[in-house]
Amino acid sequence: MGRQREKVLGLLRESRRPVDAQGIADSLNIHVTTARFHLSALESQGYVRRGSSPRGARAGRPKLTYELAPRLDYADIVALFAAHLGGTVEERESRARRIGADLAHRVRLARPRDETTIADLVVATLGELGFQVRSVLSSFGETTVQLCTCPLAEVAKTAPEVVRGIQQGLIQEVIDLNTATIGGSYRVAVTPDPHGGSCEVGLLLRPARD
Repeated sequence: MGRQREKVLGLLRESRRPVDAQGIADSLNIHVTTARFHLSALESQGYVRRGSSPRGARAGRPKLTYELAPRLDYADIVALFAAHLGGTVEERESRARRIGADLAHRVRLARPRDETTIADLVVATLGELGFQVRSVLSSFGETTVQLCTCPLAEVAKTAPEVVRGIQQGLIQEVIDLNTATIGGSYRVAVTPDPHGGSCEVGLLLRPARD
């Protein structure tokens, strides 16, 4: 989503009542046709829904308005969960790992898969979840997967330990169910976020030691 469309969506989030295209155009100093274009695109993507303002005393067709559409976004759910989790940073991350492992089964990621290498397995799993992979590097038996963006980027700004825990628990569970296919056991470590909550993190996959 482009920056201008993000601003349109931001205005709708901040508004306590439906907004029309002219109001968006005036607030962002853009042409009303451009505002209508972004509103139409957001509607087709399921972010907003259209309505109409009451006619009141004015004759003619009611003015077309837009408001946020009800959406069950799992990033919002995780954000609420993180806010009420309590405990120390370490305790929150540990609990998040268990939730990530349970989530892997709930969304059927934790299943026998066709990928035969640890790198392919992890990249395919992350792709199904909507994560964007920046790079994959294998060296001396270890594999590092760098995530560029992820669906939980907003949550990571305020609760990075929860996002790291979910990532680690989820990926670890998928790996543990596919050790025979990929030819060995691996342990997942999530490296610190170098950008302070932008969700640009790395997964370090090490062969498990007995």
